[in-house]
Amino acid sequence: MRWPWRKREKRDSGGDFSDAVVRLIEAQAAGKAADASSTAAVEAAAGALSRAFASARVEGPPHVQEAVTGRFLAQAGRDLIRSGDSMHLIHVDMMGKVTLLPSSSWHFEGDAHPDTWMVRATYYGPSTSTTMSISYSGVVFVTWGSTPGQPYVGTGPLSWAHTTARLQSEAERSLTDEAQGPLAQLLAIPSDGGDGGEEDPLATLKADLRSARGKALLLETTHAGWGDGRSAAPQRDWQASRLGPTPPESMVRVRSDAFEAVLAATGTPPSLFIDSDGTSQREAIRRWHQNVVLPMARLLQDELSEKLEAEVRLVFDSYPLDLAGRAQAFQKLVAGGVPVNEALATSGLLADG
Repeated sequence: MRWPWRKREKRDSGGDFSDAVVRLIEAQAAGKAADASSTAAVEAAAGALSRAFASARVEGPPHVQEAVTGRFLAQAGRDLIRSGDSMHLIHVDMMGKVTLLPSSSWHFEGDAHPDTWMVRATYYGPSTSTTMSISYSGVVFVTWGSTPGQPYVGTGPLSWAHTTARLQSEAERSLTDEAQGPLAQLLAIPSDGGDGGEEDPLATLKADLRSARGKALLLETTHAGWGDGRSAAPQRDWQASRLGPTPPESMVRVRSDAFEAVLAATGTPPSLFIDSDGTSQREAIRRWHQNVVLPMARLLQDELSEKLEAEVRLVFDSYPLDLAGRAQAFQKLVAGGVPVNEALATSGLLADG
């Protein structure tokens, strides 16, 4: 078999690599490099697609099944949501074993036609990293989407909906700042409450409070007004004031709405992750599988078939996803007078599971 990625191609012109590096440095200096992707909504969507891809059954020649592992599929699914693109280098060892090595940074060079593209990619090990220039035919590269001006740069849902992603991250950050505030119970004491020394009249009380932990304490009433009479007594006996996070309800609603909006941008129905009945969740899973998992898997499948020079199929067990709908269709067909065997075949209940 001819392995096209073993051919060396001549590099032509530079791209916008330096601009990308400058943008990354500026984002890191401003503390915004990972803000948009460090929320629960993004991880929920990325984790869901990652696990869905990992569940696929790979069909193809032996070298394909050896290379396209569950780990590779899971990483590709996660990268598509978080980064908008995923690249793996096709490595063939001396024994002919094909391995797909993940790359975290790369740079394209070439003209408008992909056949001229060269990739300068870096992949990492525990102690060393390797950077090499390789033909575009020697990498598996898949994107969530891209612009006509930069077809070699993947644009993910967080970039297309960057305003929504920023709203979500800012809401999360505001609530985080609120939660990091001081937390205490404030208990008013008289002005001569002591300094904690041996002569402190409240020393015993303070010690008991520190070790209380749910126990009952017998205390002297404050109705005597600390010796100054009832007029100096507090309105309630030993009433503590809580000092702690009090996030506004409006911010909580913004966070919840932004959470659902980010999920929608990734094509993930919010009802998969919020309280909903079984019917809603089944329909959400079916829609997500049809509208996100299968289309993105098709793009990855086509890329693998082209670069590994073999027919590759990623097969998902979609039969259980629409089982409730098949059962309803069967019931209606039988009620309409259709023979049982014909109704079973028409509704798909006889399909191989």
